[in-house]
Amino acid sequence: MGPTLAIAFGAGLASALLFATLASGSPMALILFYFAALPVLIAGLGWGHYAGAFAGTIGALALSVALRSQFGLFFFFSIGLPAWVLTYAALSLRPAPREDDPQAVEWMPAGMILTLVGACAVLLTLFAIVALYGLDYTAFQASIRQAVGRTLDQMRAGNTDREALVALMAAAVPVAAAVVWTFVTTINLYFAGRIVRASGRLIRPWPDLPSLKLPKWTSLVLLAGSIGSFASGFPGQLAAIMLAVGLAIYALQGFALAHDITRGWGMRGFALGLLYALTFVIGWPMIFVALAGLADVLFDIRARRKPPAPPFNT
Repeated sequence: MGPTLAIAFGAGLASALLFATLASGSPMALILFYFAALPVLIAGLGWGHYAGAFAGTIGALALSVALRSQFGLFFFFSIGLPAWVLTYAALSLRPAPREDDPQAVEWMPAGMILTLVGACAVLLTLFAIVALYGLDYTAFQASIRQAVGRTLDQMRAGNTDREALVALMAAAVPVAAAVVWTFVTTINLYFAGRIVRASGRLIRPWPDLPSLKLPKWTSLVLLAGSIGSFASGFPGQLAAIMLAVGLAIYALQGFALAHDITRGWGMRGFALGLLYALTFVIGWPMIFVALAGLADVLFDIRARRKPPAPPFNT
């Protein structure tokens, strides 16, 4: 128990240090900040979810004492608590008896863990808005617009359609924050799993990520977000966040589909590299990747694919 607590303690301090680098404002600090959850996830996956919870708590306390502000509380809810929830889910299993093995168990599927990442992104964004502004959507928008306006002033942006640009960016800020959190947390969870697996401490089998499949009911959440995003005020903002996060996790589903259907291709690496390059450099192809992921969930594209034809022998 002692070594586990020591590792969790060190992980919490490392995570808090990475999180605190954001205060410097440098580009490198932003990159380090994105990996703040990694030590907590490693502790939770490698030494049990209790270690992850302890690491998250230590990180929050360290920031609260060192900075004497609410920075520690923000760390706990944005880094520590979600990391503990995800490690708890990743290490969860339930009985799944079969005829050949009555004692068989089933680990939490990767698709459900990805769904949980999306749910955490929506809830955390909602929590941040409510904690700072309550349900006063007018005050929330005014604060965001003021911050966006200052940013545009520093960038010396022109006055052409300035108000429209400020309004658009103010609406996009919480949406973008939720989407970035979704991708960053997914990447951190993947790297944490790889590191723990390489150390031999990962107790669950590594999932076949290309065969990842989101639950079908997530499409209803996406539909609700699509319809609700036309509403005004706080409900419309929340629905837009749900829609954006839903598209983000369906994009990851689409990438999993691409990895799955290209198995056995001679130029698989080139094809996948081109897909990722087009998606992340240009940006808008991500929509089509997300739609492919949605189609795979709704219509089970992989199950409908015909097996490859046998080679022709002369």
